[in-house]
Amino acid sequence: MSFPLTGVRVLDLTRLVPGAFATLMLAEMGAEVIKIEDPRGGDPMRHFPPQLDGRGVYDLLLNRGKKSVVLDLRAPESAGVLDRLVARADVVVESFRPATAKRLGVSAEQMRARHPRLIHCSITGYGQTGPYADRPGHDLNYVALSGVLGLDQPQPATLPRMFLADVGGGAMSSVVGILAALYTRERTGEGASIDLSMHEAALYWLKLPAARELLDQGARATGELPVFGAHACYNVYETRDGRHLALGALEPKFWSAFCRAIGREDLLSRQLTEGDDQAEVIDEVRRTFATRTRDEWVAFFEGHDVALTPVNGPAEALADPHVTARGAVVRGRDLRAVRPPFARAVADLWPAPALGQHTEEVLQGCYNGLLGSGLEEVT
Repeated sequence: MSFPLTGVRVLDLTRLVPGAFATLMLAEMGAEVIKIEDPRGGDPMRHFPPQLDGRGVYDLLLNRGKKSVVLDLRAPESAGVLDRLVARADVVVESFRPATAKRLGVSAEQMRARHPRLIHCSITGYGQTGPYADRPGHDLNYVALSGVLGLDQPQPATLPRMFLADVGGGAMSSVVGILAALYTRERTGEGASIDLSMHEAALYWLKLPAARELLDQGARATGELPVFGAHACYNVYETRDGRHLALGALEPKFWSAFCRAIGREDLLSRQLTEGDDQAEVIDEVRRTFATRTRDEWVAFFEGHDVALTPVNGPAEALADPHVTARGAVVRGRDLRAVRPPFARAVADLWPAPALGQHTEEVLQGCYNGLLGSGLEEVT
Protein backbone atom coordinates (compact mmCIF):
# COMPACT_ATOMS: atom_id res chain seq x y z
CA MET A 1 0.00 0.00 0.00
CA SER A 2 1.25 3.49 -0.84
CA PHE A 3 1.15 6.24 1.76
CA PRO A 4 1.65 10.02 1.41
CA LEU A 5 5.37 9.84 2.26
CA THR A 6 6.23 6.53 0.62
CA GLY A 7 9.68 6.96 -0.93
CA VAL A 8 10.73 9.76 1.40
CA ARG A 9 13.86 8.98 3.44
CA VAL A 10 14.30 10.71 6.83
CA LEU A 11 17.53 10.78 8.82
CA ASP A 12 16.66 11.17 12.51
CA LEU A 13 19.54 12.54 14.61
CA THR A 14 17.29 13.53 17.52
CA ARG A 15 17.10 12.33 21.10
CA LEU A 16 14.20 12.14 23.55
CA VAL A 17 10.52 12.91 22.92
CA PRO A 18 10.08 15.84 20.47
CA GLY A 19 12.11 14.52 17.55
CA ALA A 20 11.07 10.92 18.12
CA PHE A 21 7.38 11.89 18.09
CA ALA A 22 7.86 13.95 14.92
CA THR A 23 9.68 11.22 13.00
CA LEU A 24 7.15 8.63 14.19
CA MET A 25 4.44 10.70 12.52
CA LEU A 26 6.50 10.74 9.33
CA ALA A 27 6.95 6.96 9.54
CA GLU A 28 3.20 6.51 10.03
CA MET A 29 2.73 8.42 6.76
CA GLY A 30 5.04 5.98 4.99
CA ALA A 31 8.48 7.58 5.25
CA GLU A 32 11.59 5.48 5.78
CA VAL A 33 13.12 6.75 9.02
CA ILE A 34 16.74 5.96 9.86
CA LYS A 35 17.51 6.76 13.48
CA ILE A 36 21.16 7.56 14.18
CA GLU A 37 22.12 6.60 17.74
CA ASP A 38 25.19 7.11 19.86
CA PRO A 39 27.13 3.89 20.58
CA ARG A 40 27.25 4.85 24.28
CA GLY A 41 23.75 3.59 25.11
CA GLY A 42 21.75 5.10 22.27
CA ASP A 43 18.79 7.40 22.78
CA PRO A 44 18.31 8.01 26.55
CA MET A 45 14.62 7.13 26.08
CA ARG A 46 15.72 3.51 25.83
CA HIS A 47 16.49 3.60 29.54
CA PHE A 48 13.92 5.99 31.06
CA PRO A 49 10.96 4.72 33.10
CA PRO A 50 8.34 3.46 32.69
CA GLN A 51 10.07 0.31 31.53
CA LEU A 52 9.02 -3.07 30.18
CA ASP A 53 11.60 -5.81 30.64
CA GLY A 54 14.32 -3.18 31.05
CA ARG A 55 13.33 -1.20 27.93
CA GLY A 56 11.83 2.29 28.09
CA VAL A 57 8.16 2.24 27.12
CA TYR A 58 8.42 5.67 25.44
CA ASP A 59 11.13 4.21 23.22
CA LEU A 60 8.94 1.22 22.36
CA LEU A 61 6.05 3.52 21.43
CA LEU A 62 7.85 6.35 19.62
CA ASN A 63 10.49 4.45 17.65
CA ARG A 64 8.28 1.88 15.96
CA GLY A 65 8.93 1.45 12.28
CA LYS A 66 12.37 3.07 12.35
CA LYS A 67 15.79 1.66 11.53
CA SER A 68 18.48 2.05 14.18
CA VAL A 69 22.02 2.80 13.03
CA VAL A 70 24.87 3.26 15.52
CA LEU A 71 27.25 6.06 14.53
CA ASP A 72 29.58 8.01 16.79
CA LEU A 73 29.10 11.59 15.63
CA ARG A 74 31.93 12.71 17.93
CA ALA A 75 34.46 10.66 15.99
CA PRO A 76 36.03 12.69 13.12
CA GLU A 77 35.99 9.55 10.99
CA SER A 78 32.18 9.50 11.10
CA ALA A 79 31.83 12.64 8.94
CA GLY A 80 32.23 10.76 5.66
CA VAL A 81 29.77 8.06 6.69
CA LEU A 82 27.23 10.64 7.80
CA ASP A 83 27.63 12.55 4.54
CA ARG A 84 26.82 9.41 2.56
CA LEU A 85 23.69 8.94 4.66
CA VAL A 86 22.66 12.57 4.16
CA ALA A 87 23.24 12.29 0.40
CA ARG A 88 20.57 9.57 0.28
CA ALA A 89 18.11 11.44 2.54
CA ASP A 90 15.29 13.84 1.78
CA VAL A 91 14.95 15.13 5.34
CA VAL A 92 17.28 15.45 8.31
CA VAL A 93 15.83 16.11 11.76
CA GLU A 94 18.20 17.02 14.62
CA SER A 95 17.71 18.38 18.13
CA PHE A 96 21.15 19.53 19.28
CA ARG A 97 21.72 22.97 20.72
CA PRO A 98 23.11 25.26 17.98
CA ALA A 99 26.74 25.23 19.18
CA THR A 100 26.70 21.45 19.54
CA ALA A 101 25.18 20.96 16.10
CA LYS A 102 27.95 23.04 14.52
CA ARG A 103 30.63 21.18 16.47
CA LEU A 104 29.27 17.86 15.22
CA GLY A 105 28.89 19.14 11.66
CA VAL A 106 25.12 18.60 11.54
CA SER A 107 23.81 22.19 11.41
CA ALA A 108 21.58 23.29 8.55
CA GLU A 109 24.26 25.58 7.16
CA GLN A 110 26.86 22.80 7.09
CA MET A 111 24.64 20.08 5.66
CA ARG A 112 22.79 22.15 3.07
CA ALA A 113 26.03 23.64 1.75
CA ARG A 114 26.79 20.17 0.36
CA HIS A 115 23.18 19.05 -0.21
CA PRO A 116 21.04 22.03 -1.24
CA ARG A 117 17.92 19.91 -1.90
CA LEU A 118 17.99 18.68 1.68
CA ILE A 119 15.20 19.64 4.07
CA HIS A 120 16.89 20.22 7.42
CA CYS A 121 14.70 20.58 10.51
CA SER A 122 16.30 21.62 13.78
CA ILE A 123 14.10 21.16 16.87
CA THR A 124 15.57 23.13 19.75
CA GLY A 125 14.37 24.77 22.92
CA TYR A 126 14.93 28.38 21.94
CA GLY A 127 15.87 28.42 18.26
CA GLN A 128 19.11 29.04 16.39
CA THR A 129 19.49 32.71 17.32
CA GLY A 130 18.83 35.05 20.24
CA PRO A 131 20.25 35.28 23.77
CA TYR A 132 18.74 31.95 24.90
CA ALA A 133 19.82 29.90 21.86
CA ASP A 134 22.33 27.69 23.68
CA ARG A 135 20.55 27.45 27.02
CA PRO A 136 19.51 24.01 28.23
CA GLY A 137 15.82 23.36 28.69
CA HIS A 138 12.95 20.89 28.75
CA ASP A 139 9.20 20.99 28.18
CA LEU A 140 8.52 22.51 31.61
CA ASN A 141 10.92 25.39 30.94
CA TYR A 142 9.34 26.19 27.57
CA VAL A 143 5.74 26.27 28.83
CA ALA A 144 6.88 28.31 31.84
CA LEU A 145 8.79 30.92 29.84
CA SER A 146 6.13 31.14 27.12
CA GLY A 147 3.42 32.08 29.60
CA VAL A 148 1.38 28.89 29.08
CA LEU A 149 2.17 27.61 32.58
CA GLY A 150 1.30 31.00 34.07
CA LEU A 151 -2.16 31.36 32.55
CA ASP A 152 -3.81 30.73 35.93
CA GLN A 153 -1.71 33.22 37.88
CA PRO A 154 -1.83 34.47 40.57
CA GLN A 155 -2.75 30.90 41.56
CA PRO A 156 0.23 28.54 41.93
CA ALA A 157 1.35 26.98 38.66
CA THR A 158 0.78 23.23 38.39
CA LEU A 159 2.88 20.82 36.35
CA PRO A 160 1.12 19.60 33.18
CA ARG A 161 0.61 15.85 32.98
CA MET A 162 1.75 15.75 29.36
CA PHE A 163 4.51 17.23 27.20
CA LEU A 164 2.80 20.32 25.81
CA ALA A 165 5.74 22.11 24.15
CA ASP A 166 7.57 18.89 23.22
CA VAL A 167 4.68 17.16 21.45
CA GLY A 168 2.05 19.78 20.69
CA GLY A 169 4.71 22.34 19.88
CA GLY A 170 7.97 20.75 18.77
CA ALA A 171 6.74 17.54 17.15
CA MET A 172 3.52 18.73 15.54
CA SER A 173 4.92 22.05 14.30
CA SER A 174 8.07 20.46 12.88
CA VAL A 175 6.00 17.92 10.93
CA VAL A 176 3.88 20.75 9.50
CA GLY A 177 7.07 22.55 8.49
CA ILE A 178 8.59 19.42 6.94
CA LEU A 179 5.47 18.65 4.92
CA ALA A 180 5.29 22.24 3.68
CA ALA A 181 8.99 22.10 2.73
CA LEU A 182 8.53 18.82 0.85
CA TYR A 183 5.63 20.34 -1.08
CA THR A 184 7.65 23.44 -1.90
CA ARG A 185 10.60 21.35 -3.07
CA GLU A 186 8.35 19.49 -5.49
CA ARG A 187 7.51 22.85 -7.11
CA THR A 188 10.87 24.63 -6.89
CA GLY A 189 13.52 21.97 -6.42
CA GLU A 190 14.85 23.87 -3.41
CA GLY A 191 15.46 22.38 0.03
CA ALA A 192 14.79 24.24 3.27
CA SER A 193 16.13 24.99 6.74
CA ILE A 194 13.47 24.79 9.44
CA ASP A 195 14.38 26.52 12.72
CA LEU A 196 11.82 25.12 15.17
CA SER A 197 11.84 26.58 18.68
CA MET A 198 9.68 24.69 21.19
CA HIS A 199 9.47 27.84 23.31
CA GLU A 200 8.05 29.76 20.34
CA ALA A 201 5.70 26.89 19.47
CA ALA A 202 4.21 27.16 22.96
CA LEU A 203 4.17 30.96 22.65
CA TYR A 204 2.16 30.61 19.43
CA TRP A 205 -0.66 29.02 21.43
CA LEU A 206 -0.89 32.21 23.48
CA LYS A 207 -2.55 33.91 20.51
CA LEU A 208 -6.02 33.57 22.10
CA PRO A 209 -5.29 33.55 25.86
CA ALA A 210 -3.18 36.68 25.36
CA ALA A 211 -5.65 38.33 22.99
CA ARG A 212 -5.91 41.47 25.14
CA GLU A 213 -2.14 41.85 25.36
CA LEU A 214 -1.78 41.51 21.58
CA LEU A 215 -4.03 44.49 20.88
CA ASP A 216 -2.45 47.79 19.96
CA GLN A 217 -1.52 49.92 22.95
CA GLY A 218 -4.47 51.91 24.15
CA ALA A 219 -7.10 49.54 22.70
CA ARG A 220 -9.63 48.29 25.22
CA ALA A 221 -11.48 44.99 24.88
CA THR A 222 -14.52 44.36 27.07
CA GLY A 223 -16.04 41.15 28.37
CA GLU A 224 -14.58 37.69 28.89
CA LEU A 225 -15.18 34.50 26.92
CA PRO A 226 -16.80 32.14 29.46
CA VAL A 227 -14.48 29.20 28.92
CA PHE A 228 -12.01 29.36 31.78
CA GLY A 229 -13.97 28.32 34.86
CA ALA A 230 -15.62 31.60 35.86
CA HIS A 231 -19.03 30.57 34.49
CA ALA A 232 -21.28 27.62 35.20
CA CYS A 233 -21.97 26.85 31.55
CA TYR A 234 -18.36 25.83 30.81
CA ASN A 235 -16.91 24.06 33.81
CA VAL A 236 -15.94 20.80 35.47
CA TYR A 237 -18.08 19.35 38.27
CA GLU A 238 -17.61 16.61 40.84
CA THR A 239 -20.28 13.95 41.12
CA ARG A 240 -21.51 11.96 44.10
CA ASP A 241 -18.92 9.20 43.58
CA GLY A 242 -15.97 11.61 43.44
CA ARG A 243 -15.70 11.44 39.65
CA HIS A 244 -16.06 14.42 37.34
CA LEU A 245 -18.10 15.70 34.40
CA ALA A 246 -17.23 18.36 31.85
CA LEU A 247 -20.06 20.70 30.86
CA GLY A 248 -19.45 22.67 27.66
CA ALA A 249 -22.79 24.46 27.25
CA LEU A 250 -21.22 27.57 25.74
CA GLU A 251 -23.89 28.39 23.17
CA PRO A 252 -27.29 29.54 24.55
CA LYS A 253 -29.07 26.58 22.93
CA PHE A 254 -26.92 24.10 24.87
CA TRP A 255 -27.28 26.01 28.13
CA SER A 256 -31.03 26.12 27.59
CA ALA A 257 -31.18 22.36 26.93
CA PHE A 258 -29.10 21.73 30.06
CA CYS A 259 -31.22 23.92 32.35
CA ARG A 260 -34.45 22.38 31.09
CA ALA A 261 -33.07 18.84 31.46
CA ILE A 262 -32.28 19.36 35.17
CA GLY A 263 -35.48 21.30 35.81
CA ARG A 264 -33.79 24.63 36.45
CA GLU A 265 -35.37 26.99 33.94
CA ASP A 266 -34.77 29.76 36.51
CA LEU A 267 -31.08 29.66 35.53
CA LEU A 268 -31.68 30.27 31.80
CA SER A 269 -31.20 34.03 31.91
CA ARG A 270 -28.18 33.83 34.20
CA GLN A 271 -25.76 32.08 31.83
CA LEU A 272 -23.37 35.00 31.42
CA THR A 273 -23.88 37.03 34.57
CA GLU A 274 -20.79 38.11 36.47
CA GLY A 275 -19.48 38.30 40.04
CA ASP A 276 -21.53 37.03 42.96
CA ASP A 277 -24.52 36.09 40.84
CA GLN A 278 -22.46 33.80 38.60
CA ALA A 279 -20.76 32.29 41.65
CA GLU A 280 -24.23 31.42 42.92
CA VAL A 281 -25.16 29.80 39.59
CA ILE A 282 -21.97 27.70 39.70
CA ASP A 283 -22.79 26.62 43.23
CA GLU A 284 -26.34 25.64 42.24
CA VAL A 285 -25.07 23.50 39.36
CA ARG A 286 -22.37 22.02 41.58
CA ARG A 287 -24.96 20.93 44.15
CA THR A 288 -27.10 19.41 41.41
CA PHE A 289 -24.28 17.27 40.02
CA ALA A 290 -23.39 16.08 43.53
CA THR A 291 -26.72 14.24 43.78
CA ARG A 292 -25.82 11.42 41.35
CA THR A 293 -22.80 9.42 40.23
CA ARG A 294 -20.89 10.31 37.11
CA ASP A 295 -22.24 7.39 35.10
CA GLU A 296 -25.80 8.06 36.27
CA TRP A 297 -25.52 11.61 34.92
CA VAL A 298 -24.05 10.37 31.64
CA ALA A 299 -27.04 8.02 31.25
CA PHE A 300 -29.45 10.79 32.27
CA PHE A 301 -28.22 13.13 29.53
CA GLU A 302 -28.41 10.52 26.76
CA GLY A 303 -30.82 11.93 24.23
CA HIS A 304 -30.44 15.51 25.44
CA ASP A 305 -28.65 17.90 23.09
CA VAL A 306 -26.17 19.01 25.74
CA ALA A 307 -22.39 19.23 25.44
CA LEU A 308 -21.58 17.08 28.47
CA THR A 309 -18.98 14.33 28.79
CA PRO A 310 -17.32 12.30 31.53
CA VAL A 311 -13.77 13.21 32.52
CA ASN A 312 -12.00 9.99 31.54
CA GLY A 313 -8.72 8.60 32.76
CA PRO A 314 -6.30 7.25 30.11
CA ALA A 315 -7.57 3.66 30.31
CA GLU A 316 -11.19 4.77 29.98
CA ALA A 317 -10.34 7.08 27.10
CA LEU A 318 -8.66 4.29 25.12
CA ALA A 319 -11.60 1.92 25.77
CA ASP A 320 -14.31 4.44 24.90
CA PRO A 321 -16.83 2.88 22.46
CA HIS A 322 -16.54 5.88 20.11
CA VAL A 323 -12.76 5.35 19.96
CA THR A 324 -13.38 1.71 19.10
CA ALA A 325 -15.96 2.54 16.45
CA ARG A 326 -13.62 5.05 14.79
CA GLY A 327 -10.66 2.67 14.87
CA ALA A 328 -8.62 5.34 16.65
CA VAL A 329 -6.60 2.73 18.58
CA VAL A 330 -4.93 0.27 16.26
CA ARG A 331 -3.24 -3.03 16.93
CA GLY A 332 0.38 -3.00 15.83
CA ARG A 333 2.69 -5.95 15.48
CA ASP A 334 3.74 -5.80 19.13
CA LEU A 335 1.50 -3.27 20.90
CA ARG A 336 -1.52 -1.03 20.55
CA ALA A 337 -1.04 2.49 19.24
CA VAL A 338 -3.18 5.57 18.80
CA ARG A 339 -3.76 6.28 15.11
CA PRO A 340 -2.82 9.83 14.02
CA PRO A 341 -6.04 11.82 13.63
CA PHE A 342 -5.19 13.01 10.11
CA ALA A 343 -5.01 9.52 8.58
CA ARG A 344 -7.59 6.77 8.27
CA ALA A 345 -4.86 4.25 7.47
CA VAL A 346 -1.23 4.24 8.58
CA ALA A 347 1.81 2.21 7.68
CA ASP A 348 2.15 -1.13 9.48
CA LEU A 349 5.18 -0.33 11.60
CA TRP A 350 7.55 -2.96 12.92
CA PRO A 351 8.53 -2.95 16.62
CA ALA A 352 11.04 -0.39 17.88
CA PRO A 353 14.49 -1.67 16.89
CA ALA A 354 17.31 -2.80 19.13
CA LEU A 355 20.24 -0.41 19.35
CA GLY A 356 22.14 -0.59 16.05
CA GLN A 357 19.87 -3.30 14.64
CA HIS A 358 20.04 -1.92 11.10
CA THR A 359 23.58 -0.52 11.06
CA GLU A 360 25.03 -3.04 8.63
CA GLU A 361 21.96 -3.06 6.37
CA VAL A 362 21.86 0.74 6.00
CA LEU A 363 25.60 1.27 5.63
CA GLN A 364 25.89 -1.52 3.06
CA GLY A 365 23.34 0.42 1.03
CA CYS A 366 25.39 3.61 1.35
CA TYR A 367 28.53 1.88 0.14
CA ASN A 368 26.89 -0.17 -2.63
CA GLY A 369 27.35 -3.34 -0.66
CA LEU A 370 31.00 -2.75 0.20
CA LEU A 371 31.55 -1.43 3.71
CA GLY A 372 34.43 1.02 3.81
CA SER A 373 37.48 0.32 5.88
CA GLY A 374 37.53 1.73 9.39
CA LEU A 375 33.74 1.88 9.80
CA GLU A 376 34.01 -0.23 12.93
CA GLU A 377 35.83 2.72 14.51
CA VAL A 378 32.87 5.08 14.17
CA THR A 379 29.99 2.72 14.93
